[in-house]
Amino acid sequence: MSNRFVPLAAGEPIGVVALSGPVDRDRLDEGLRVLETWGHPVVLAPNLRTRSGYLAGDDDARLAGLDAVVAQGASLLLAARGGYGVTRLLPRLALGELAAAGVRFVGYSDISALLNALAAAGGAPQVHGPMVAAGLARRDNELRLRRLLAGELIGESLFRFDSRRVVRPGQAAGPAIGGTMSVMAALIGTPHEPRWEGSVLFLEDVDEPLYRLDRLLTHLRSSGRLRDVKALISGSLRGCGSIAERAERWREMVVAAAPAEVPVVVGLPFGHAARNLAFPIGAAVEVDTASGTIRWSE
Repeated sequence: MSNRFVPLAAGEPIGVVALSGPVDRDRLDEGLRVLETWGHPVVLAPNLRTRSGYLAGDDDARLAGLDAVVAQGASLLLAARGGYGVTRLLPRLALGELAAAGVRFVGYSDISALLNALAAAGGAPQVHGPMVAAGLARRDNELRLRRLLAGELIGESLFRFDSRRVVRPGQAAGPAIGGTMSVMAALIGTPHEPRWEGSVLFLEDVDEPLYRLDRLLTHLRSSGRLRDVKALISGSLRGCGSIAERAERWREMVVAAAPAEVPVVVGLPFGHAARNLAFPIGAAVEVDTASGTIRWSE
């Protein structure tokens, strides 16, 4: 298990970093206006508005932006957006040093790679949730994130669901890992993949045709990574085939991929949908389909 979660302290600076794709300026400004209402100093990475093709600056610029924010005393870091680019940086990041310094990241999509890698390196639980230019401006996303960062959700329910979301019933407990499925699959075989055994695995994705979702799940299963997970929880699949077809085929896919007898729950509000409720990566969670809850048990 990772270290205990570190709540956001009063007056603690919050950093905003751009480690992946270039950031839309209007969405960034909208999210920054929300963040500035929190009453914390906000530290911006120098490369935040940089564009270099499909990246927010080259690798050196994105790393320098992270270093600059941390050097100014920010250990809670919100990603500006996802896209692609974090996995290029992982081999150059001193994950052990970041973990020892209590650095926590907030993000999803491409940032999933960093959340899981840092938690696996012994860091405090990380936060899968909305980013400054991707979801923070939605009020329910913001309120949920603020409650989580304040430590108010430790020991409380993270998600509630009814029987329609349950594909296979059961109870399970373990550290939460996961995020965007294509990103998780890309970590396999690298030094940065998380420990899958004994975990509660959260998966979501966006704009992938159903056959690609099938291929990703098949890869996770064939590689043995799903063999000993304790539960499989899925979130948003926005743009992944038609809603009707996805509703049927995805259920068939996940129940076939998950180990026999482990609980499977689908359609929870996290990931690339408008409603993206924050939850911890690396913290202990408990799944109970009878009560329809996933609880943060740390």
